[in-house]
Amino acid sequence: MTSIHIKNAFVATMDKQKHVYPSGEVLIEDDHIVEVGKKVKPPRSPEYTLDAENKVVMPGFINAHTHLQQYFRGVYELMGDFFETNLPLEGYRREEQMDTLGAASCAELIYGGCTTSMLVYTYPDGWAKAVNEAGNRCIIAGDIEHVDLEKLSVGVFEYLPDKRDKAIKRATDLYTNWHGKAAGRITTIMCPKAPDMAEPEVYHKCKDFAEKHDLRMTTHLSQSMREYRQVMKLYGKTPPQHLYDLGVMDEKLSGAHLTYATEKDIQLVQKTGMAILHCHAVENPLNMWIDRGIPVGFGTDDYFHNMNDLLREVRQGQMTRARLVGGADSMINDSRRTARPSFYDLLERATRGGAEALGIADKVGSLEPGKKADIITINMLNPYLTPTREPLTSVLLYANPGDIDNVICDGKWLKKDGEMQTIDIKKALTTAQKTCDAIIDNFFEEHLDQKKIWQCEFPY
Repeated sequence: MTSIHIKNAFVATMDKQKHVYPSGEVLIEDDHIVEVGKKVKPPRSPEYTLDAENKVVMPGFINAHTHLQQYFRGVYELMGDFFETNLPLEGYRREEQMDTLGAASCAELIYGGCTTSMLVYTYPDGWAKAVNEAGNRCIIAGDIEHVDLEKLSVGVFEYLPDKRDKAIKRATDLYTNWHGKAAGRITTIMCPKAPDMAEPEVYHKCKDFAEKHDLRMTTHLSQSMREYRQVMKLYGKTPPQHLYDLGVMDEKLSGAHLTYATEKDIQLVQKTGMAILHCHAVENPLNMWIDRGIPVGFGTDDYFHNMNDLLREVRQGQMTRARLVGGADSMINDSRRTARPSFYDLLERATRGGAEALGIADKVGSLEPGKKADIITINMLNPYLTPTREPLTSVLLYANPGDIDNVICDGKWLKKDGEMQTIDIKKALTTAQKTCDAIIDNFFEEHLDQKKIWQCEFPY
């Protein structure tokens, strides 16, 4: 039996009772937490003792909706359009490239304290191999969509049966090959991409497979006006109403975004117990979702997996909404009345809230005896974080991934004293850079209009 004793820490458990120990301890044995509190009873000679003075100790982040699209960086932010750049670029990935991109992607998530991620990807097998080696925890989905992405870039939806069948096979093979592997760190989920990009037959097949194997489902939902218009054109319904009528909307489904959902749509979400995975959209009514008791998790989505930045974006978005509907002070800053979400609420939503939205809160998301030892520490000895009267406020407003100096997942060190433990970071990043250059070069070769935009902006 191995053991880790963490002492002298500011411990934020993120449990339902909101226990915080300004000078607390955590005891880990093997892969799970044994004790949390002001004092614990460590073995006479624990394998490792971490003196966490001047550190915040909390659960690892639960990144509830991600894609491995880092190769967009430096292109999508500067010249991108979701349909003209993002989706066509997806068609230039190759399955074998995950062997080089997987380690870099794991490194990004681990470095930023995401001990658990729910990831949707077209070629998931290579990613599962990377997670197996890197040591993080991941719920993985094979991305099932079957439209011609090149034609979609000009607004034409053409559904391809062969592409559909291959995608479904990848998703079901992923379950067969990887579900429950890596000591249970790897599990799988079914993901029809979106109601405009997957026909009803796909949703029914995914639902049947999920029920047979006791899996959950996830999907993009009401993420764009193009999706809304296409679903209305095909079925005469909003996307959530369409899924409700298909019989797939229930407590085992999570939907990402919901940016263009109507009031009636949200009532359906609330009625069925479906979870919402909230990403970067500042216009989403997060406060209302929380007030109605809808499970909500946070996800970084596509090309920049920084939970610290995401939390600040979410807060800023709610402040912007509050000002438009009657004043930010009453909705955000008055903690005695209607402060939603508070600084603590946001951190809680990025940990236990994400675990609840994904149906794994019995295992991760809070520091409690019996749960998996998925823990991060944040070094507060930084002039941007200290002095502070309240550490969690500073963590939310000012901390960055570099301040996360220790990451433990399943009781094992993935990042220790700021250094990655399971990944050769230089090799992973330089190899990924070459792969990303090749993907974008190939894209530009066949999309001269996009290449011209790039060259005008960056002639060097």
